[in-house]
Amino acid sequence: MSFNDEDIIVTIDAKRLMAITLLAIITFGTLYSYIAALFAFIGPYPGTYPLDVIDANTGTFDTSNNPSSSFSKGSTVRVKTRVEKETGYWNSEPPDYVNYISVSGSTSYSVFITIKGPSGKVVQFYTATYTLNQGEHKDYTVDSSISSGATSGTYSVKILVWSTSLPSGVSQTPTIKTMTFMVT
Repeated sequence: MSFNDEDIIVTIDAKRLMAITLLAIITFGTLYSYIAALFAFIGPYPGTYPLDVIDANTGTFDTSNNPSSSFSKGSTVRVKTRVEKETGYWNSEPPDYVNYISVSGSTSYSVFITIKGPSGKVVQFYTATYTLNQGEHKDYTVDSSISSGATSGTYSVKILVWSTSLPSGVSQTPTIKTMTFMVT
């Protein structure tokens, strides 16, 4: 196309190419953010698991609270754990939009701590029921005496946080925490 039969020539040098590229990136980013924000107003989805077991992966302890993974027959193994109630959850909507949603209310639960011997037989079973409010935590300490006639080998500890008494109900944590120790 021309005016008075003259050709129009557009020259794009490095500066202009960078400016056009930057303008295209800003335009794309703005449109992408706007579209993602439109989808972000979908109602929040509360977390499925309101509780978490923390400090359980530190292992087992002796009665002086020193970490230990090996115990002799006739000694006592101590299992310490903490159950914590969430304060809120991150709600992730379509790409790159994340917001924090605070929760309120309390959650009642039962905690089960089971210690099994090398044969799979339960040697210690502990249960307690408690209610936690937003951001609260409850510590549990279970001391299990190892008899002088105990079987040597690897013992396992499982910590389960459940909504009600077993067998009904649902888990209140994403996983069952497990750890092991040796009896020699």
